[in-house]
Amino acid sequence: MDPKIKIFETGRDEGIVSRNAKFYDEQCSQEEIDQIFLKTRLEIGKKYGFDGHKMFQAQQKNAINKLDYPDGKYIILTKDHMTKEDFWYESLPTDILMITEEYPNVVVGHQMADCPILIAEDRAKGVTALAHCGASYIDRGLPKDTIQALKEAFQSNPYDIYVYIGSCAGKETYIYQTYPTWALHQELWNKHITQEQDGYHIDLVGAIQQQLKEEGITHIETSAIDTIKDPKFYSHKASIEGNNSKKGQNFVGFFYK
Repeated sequence: MDPKIKIFETGRDEGIVSRNAKFYDEQCSQEEIDQIFLKTRLEIGKKYGFDGHKMFQAQQKNAINKLDYPDGKYIILTKDHMTKEDFWYESLPTDILMITEEYPNVVVGHQMADCPILIAEDRAKGVTALAHCGASYIDRGLPKDTIQALKEAFQSNPYDIYVYIGSCAGKETYIYQTYPTWALHQELWNKHITQEQDGYHIDLVGAIQQQLKEEGITHIETSAIDTIKDPKFYSHKASIEGNNSKKGQNFVGFFYK
C-alpha cells in the first residue's frame, strides 16, 4: 500500500522550532520569541506544503512539567481540537497523538534534538499515530504503547502499519560514561546498551525496533541521520559538549496529503 501521509523533518536551515527562551537572545521578550517562532512555523509550512498555524504537538509528561496521566495515554485529534487560530496552543497532555485522513494538511509532530520520533501509519484504516520516544520513554515501553493504541482505538492489523523512526542520536555517538540511570528494564537494553572503551553506547533505534517487532510490525523504515554528528541538525548532546551551533530544536512531523 502507498503512503497517504507526508513526513518531514526540519533542522538548522529551517530554524529553531521552540518557544523556549534559552534558545533566543536574552533580550527577547516572550512575545517577541512567540512572533519569531510563528514566523519559523509559517516558513516551514510554505516549504513543505501546509499552514504553519495548523501544527499539533503533545505536552508529554516529564520530571520538570509534573504532568500526570497514565503511561501510553493517547488522544485522537478531531475538529473539537481545531477551534483555535493557532493549533500549537491546544493543550494536549498525552504520550501519543493520532489523526485520521479526515483532516488533510493538519500537522502532527514533535520537537526533538536527539530523541527519535515514531510515526506509525495504518494505511488500511487511514489513521496515523505519533510519539516522541526519548530514552526514558522507550524504557517504559512507549513504542509498544503506540502500536497498542492503534490496535485498541482502530482495531489496526499490524501488517497494515508502516512505521518510520526519525533522525536521532546514533549508537556510534550516543555515549554515556556510566550506565544510564533511566535504563530500568534490563531485558530491553541487554542488546542495545554496550560497554566499549569510550563508554556505554546506546542504540535507541534498536530498542524501538525490538518493541515494534514484538507487536508484530514488519514494515519499519529508519532514518540514517545521526543528529549528533550531522551538521544540518540541532543536537542536545553536541550542544552541551560545547558545539553551540547545535543548540536548538528540530521538528519531525507528518500530515495527510
